[in-house]
Amino acid sequence: MSASAKDSRIALRTSNETKARLKEAARITDQDLSSFILDAANSRARQVLLEEQVMRLSDRDFELIEQLITDPAEPNDALRKLVRKHTRTR
Repeated sequence: MSASAKDSRIALRTSNETKARLKEAARITDQDLSSFILDAANSRARQVLLEEQVMRLSDRDFELIEQLITDPAEPNDALRKLVRKHTRTR
């Protein structure tokens, strides 16, 4: 079955004012009302899900990362060896 198959239904109840506003916005974007509502809901759902996936840091962890960025540690012998190995294999 294709990803665009429409085999599920969603019913909504709203005020006349909200429906009129949605219909006008749909008209302006040259969409039918159902397509407009579905596009808007999908866009918002993607935004919510993306925000949920963003890493959240404690204040302590943020300060540690900020410190590492502004004042990075000097490379140690193991890191130097790894860099030499990597540059030889390229």
